[in-house]
Amino acid sequence: MPAPLSVTGNHRIMSRQFSPARGALFVLTLFAGPASACDFCLMHQGISPLETLNGHGLRVTQHYTDVDAVYQGTDRRPDPGAEEQFWTTDITAFYSLPQLEGLLLQFNLPVRVTRGAGDVRTAADGSVDRDTAHGGDSGIGDVSLLARYTFLRRHTLASTLYLALSAGFKAPTGATDGRDDAGAFMDAHTQVGTGSYDALVGLSGNYVRGRFGVAVSAFGSLTGAGEFGDTRHRFGDSLNYAVSGRYRLTPAVLGGSAMQLFAAAGISGEARRREHEEGARVTDSGGHTLYVTPGLQLNVNAHWVAEVSYHHAIYHRLNGTQLGENYKVFGSLTYLF
Repeated sequence: MPAPLSVTGNHRIMSRQFSPARGALFVLTLFAGPASACDFCLMHQGISPLETLNGHGLRVTQHYTDVDAVYQGTDRRPDPGAEEQFWTTDITAFYSLPQLEGLLLQFNLPVRVTRGAGDVRTAADGSVDRDTAHGGDSGIGDVSLLARYTFLRRHTLASTLYLALSAGFKAPTGATDGRDDAGAFMDAHTQVGTGSYDALVGLSGNYVRGRFGVAVSAFGSLTGAGEFGDTRHRFGDSLNYAVSGRYRLTPAVLGGSAMQLFAAAGISGEARRREHEEGARVTDSGGHTLYVTPGLQLNVNAHWVAEVSYHHAIYHRLNGTQLGENYKVFGSLTYLF
């Protein structure tokens, strides 16, 4: 079977090789600074998650990812016609525990649709090789449960600062037995689940002064053993990061309107170590991708939050030969009780 494709979320196009010690990933996650979106590891939590994922509420987020650029390292190669598209709908419930101030529980249920037309890999002569298999699947993905503790809240007349730690896990509730149009099991990236339990850990911060705000986050995933079909497979550990600025377009002074409109822009990155299949390292996997991330956020009556953001890939550094992302689009609607 050809080496696995890259796709959204836990895919190798968003990866980067770190030191062998998995414990170092925790250090990087907690101190490397900012973080962003990943289907399998709950990264996209909004433009200002410490404000909009606070208290009690429900959020529905729609992701779309387009993947059709071929990369070897940082070099883009001619596209042999392979393409992938991914849709994920995340349904997220969050609840602040009244007995423990600052502690919030978050549950995420993803519904995924995957589509792949062809595969790429490194040929024996170092060129790009393509497989013509087509396939896709749909269904409930891997659910996640997170606990977030806001350990610092600092309010003054001029500014507000939040800092929070998150920890949790992803459970293998998604199917991993989808087949392509030839009847063979699709590779791990085009399955709706991963087959593995993963540990999740993150650090996030939010600072607001007047009409300006800055949000930073780092989020890591330590993966367990999974499978696709009857093949043992392990995705690479990941680190996602982002920093974004936000400006309140209207109103000029808080309290003057029930509606607030914000413009946001930032940089995000997704990094992953190489994968393993049947115990062997997958050469065409692992790397690092950077994005620019403009967006808009609308708050209405202190209960509704609507957001849209666009992530355009500006840099790829991928191991071997892989498909790289062009862009991702996120739209979400949150209701705060």
